Amino acid sequence: MKNSLRQMARTPIKTTLFFLLNVLAALLMTLGVCIWQKSSSMMEKYEDQFVTIGTVRQRPESFEQIRTWDAEEKSYSIFKRAQYTSYDTVEDLDIPGVTYLAGPEQRAHYGSYTPQYIKFWRNLYPNGLATEALVAEFTPLEDCIPEESVKIRITKVLGGDSRLEGTTLWFCDHDNPEPEMLYQDKTYAAFLSCYGYFHGERAEEVRKESPMMSLEYAPVSLSSQLYRLDGSVIEDPFRDGPEIFEVTDGFYETDAGRRLLSLVETRTYWWDMQPVTETNETCLLMPFYNGDAYITEGRDISGEEYRDGAKVCLAPRSFMENNGLSLGDQIQVQLLYTDTRWTAGWRFDMENGASVGSLIDAEGNSMEPFETSAYTVVGIYDTTVGDTDLSFRSGTDELIVPMHSIKERSGKNLQSCGPMMDATTSFRIPNGTIEEFLAAWEKYGTKDLEFTFYDRGYTQLKAGIDNMKNFSLVLLAAGVILTGLLLVFYSYLFVTRQMKRTAVERSLGMTRGQCRRSILSGFILIVLIGSMAGAAGGMHFSRSISVKNAAPDYYDSAYSVGKAVDINEVVVEETPLKNGIGIAVCCSLLITAAGTGIALMRMNRSLKREPMEILCRE
Repeated sequence: MKNSLRQMARTPIKTTLFFLLNVLAALLMTLGVCIWQKSSSMMEKYEDQFVTIGTVRQRPESFEQIRTWDAEEKSYSIFKRAQYTSYDTVEDLDIPGVTYLAGPEQRAHYGSYTPQYIKFWRNLYPNGLATEALVAEFTPLEDCIPEESVKIRITKVLGGDSRLEGTTLWFCDHDNPEPEMLYQDKTYAAFLSCYGYFHGERAEEVRKESPMMSLEYAPVSLSSQLYRLDGSVIEDPFRDGPEIFEVTDGFYETDAGRRLLSLVETRTYWWDMQPVTETNETCLLMPFYNGDAYITEGRDISGEEYRDGAKVCLAPRSFMENNGLSLGDQIQVQLLYTDTRWTAGWRFDMENGASVGSLIDAEGNSMEPFETSAYTVVGIYDTTVGDTDLSFRSGTDELIVPMHSIKERSGKNLQSCGPMMDATTSFRIPNGTIEEFLAAWEKYGTKDLEFTFYDRGYTQLKAGIDNMKNFSLVLLAAGVILTGLLLVFYSYLFVTRQMKRTAVERSLGMTRGQCRRSILSGFILIVLIGSMAGAAGGMHFSRSISVKNAAPDYYDSAYSVGKAVDINEVVVEETPLKNGIGIAVCCSLLITAAGTGIALMRMNRSLKREPMEILCRE
């Protein structure tokens, strides 16, 4: 070895350059392998924590101008309403090249009428907002046309707070541009609801005497407001018809009278109504996906229970506490109406109360439950009131049940119907397949639907990790190529060019083994030391390179038809490098083995030639 090192020391510049390049090659190779291993470990660690869902919204084909009369402004208020000639269905989302892990589904929520349970608003206000609406008979204090607020006396309360009987209220046929005359000597009946504050010339005079503001009551339509699944309205003779009726003998045997009595019966149903939402996977519900709703006790509904339509449910903590229920108890459900347009969060707002439409059918009779069953509570969840739209919130007292557990899913007592919207229609796809989905949709889908994707930052993280992997491959390739060129070139300088020295040594009686040790020992030693130093440096530098922070440099959220929205991102921590020392040792040994093999091959070629032949030619 001394002779070999002494020989290499005679060319210090070449030897030093060989050592430094060897260090660099080993550093590149080790750094590339370490970054690849670090990136793969991070992706493997967090893969199961990411969920990618998409929401669907059908674009309106046109907009219709709707005019409503405002008696206070003496003019029409105009607003736009989306128009659709037909509704797309989830079957339209079944296209080639797309894999769904859950869904697609267009969810409905159902109103469960269960007066045996205490609901959120009933518990908050035990006596209810009794004066908000009532069914009553009344007489005007004078002949008048109720085109502005006029005084009426409540002569009989059919449904509502009986304390209002005999009192005087402000009244206006507010939405009617041509109200009919009301006579002082006649009695009228109507479903009255608080509309706003009283108004008109007489109201101005009253305000001057007393600045206190009074509420105004307006008549409500007696129509049923039921729909078919295609969005068409079920015919009802009272739709757009009269809302104020004169009370005469036998009035309550007429259609209008019977409807008023039905409204008396169903007027307070909403106090005892509980929303029931169907789904195929809990994560498809935006409140659960974005973390506004979360299970605090028990477990989530399992995939098998979802598939089998098991009679299990998730129930809100407030409902369970108000009724003294515990995990494993059963909750009775009586489905009274179906709603495929609005979510439970929209209809049953935790801050503003419930908004339930008319609960009478097209014949004017009170709705009857169309499905009764019992659900076992397997999980209790809690909610927070986020800044999201009401449609994306949980409803008060909302039960979550498997979609297939509801047998009557054919639109019974369909109170509201509409197209697929982001809050009601969603699906789950494998992580990282957003672009593939959009490409397939561009090829096979329609132009009617818009998509928004949520992946908790998976696209961003994977983009960075993929780019770091590509970067690591470049480093590895550069290290391998540099190592190969370096070993080939310097083995030529330090081995092949030493054939004369080898011939002299063999002429002096040295064996082939001794010649090999004399020439190769120094070369291999430098390769070994250089590769070990480079490998150690590569391992050290890899620890300071952040894989997760590389993502923003490469991530682009713009897509042709949809986009990925970062909401409730998974908190990703840098994964420590595993087996760093093992990787460094392996890279060092591989480079040393490669250098030894190349040098030995060149040495054997020299040893095959006769010493005299070499000396004569040299």
